[in-house]
Amino acid sequence: MQGLVLYPDGSYRLEDVPEPKIGQNVYAPKDVIIEVEYCGICGSDIHKWLDADKEGIKGPSKPTVTGHEITGVVVDKGPEVDNVQIGDRVVCEIVVFYCGRCINCKQGRINICANMKAADQRAHYVTGGGFAKYVAWPADHVHKLPDSISFEEAVLMEPTAGSTHSIIERMGLQAGESLAILGPGARGLITLQIAKAAGAGPIIVSGLERDWETRLRLAKELGADYVVNIERESLEDVVREVTGIGVDVVAEITGSPDAVSQSLDIVRPGGRVLISGGGIRGGITAQIDTRQLIVKELDVKGEISHLWTSWKTAIKLVEKGKVNLKPLLSHIYPLARWKEAFDLAATSPEALRVAIRPE
Repeated sequence: MQGLVLYPDGSYRLEDVPEPKIGQNVYAPKDVIIEVEYCGICGSDIHKWLDADKEGIKGPSKPTVTGHEITGVVVDKGPEVDNVQIGDRVVCEIVVFYCGRCINCKQGRINICANMKAADQRAHYVTGGGFAKYVAWPADHVHKLPDSISFEEAVLMEPTAGSTHSIIERMGLQAGESLAILGPGARGLITLQIAKAAGAGPIIVSGLERDWETRLRLAKELGADYVVNIERESLEDVVREVTGIGVDVVAEITGSPDAVSQSLDIVRPGGRVLISGGGIRGGITAQIDTRQLIVKELDVKGEISHLWTSWKTAIKLVEKGKVNLKPLLSHIYPLARWKEAFDLAATSPEALRVAIRPE
């Protein structure tokens, strides 16, 4: 079969790869083979492709089929698998390797296992991901899809689980709290809807001029109380006018150093800031005013990936109609046209989530 292979130097190649078999992978005897319906292109995929020659942007330790926003159908299963059946429609967790012994694992925080590097925890960097027709996965890390959720929606379930982990599990967002979301991409628009479902408000979503026609318009349609084009008006002025004292919570999802600094300006004293966007770029360097941290007594947190609970909550939110993923899958490309798909995802302001459909 054909697979999009990520090399250690960050380069991608579409080439023939072996088809995975039950019992012939590290997950046996609790392994499943999934026929991939769609696999979304994450920002981390794009930055590895665009910035492969830059320090901090690296691929896996050996050439590996990549892609982690996976949805598909179980077509075979190992002898000890009892949580899913052949024919089940599923989505896949990505953090599948962890020591199980460190303090974080003992607390259930397997996504930050203290004894493993982040890349070594992820199936799509170790055994292979969803940019191919078939993929092997550990059965304990797949979730069945309700019949009401289509494959097109489910391709965004991984970023929904990540957004749930970020804004609910990490930030503890509560009903009635004000929130500013910096970045109106797919993650920002999903975070907006989760926050609405939690009863937060008012919610302010900011973006650039290029985001105005598609992303910020959609943010308003999906429930944002205010949308701000920061190239036309001051986000600080809007926040001050709306809240008087600053927002309770800021979710920075842009990966821009300026946005990191701005987060500290617009959050109220005693507020909370999530720094999230720079992770997909291998980290960024941002200047921050430590006086803001000190005199405001701010809580600043990071986040990475998700937990089992993140997935259960995310699936339920979509199933109940609290999060609408349908308008967020903007483009679908066959695997053979992956370069076009990556280029569109990297450059087009109309692209929210671009998915690959293996053939």
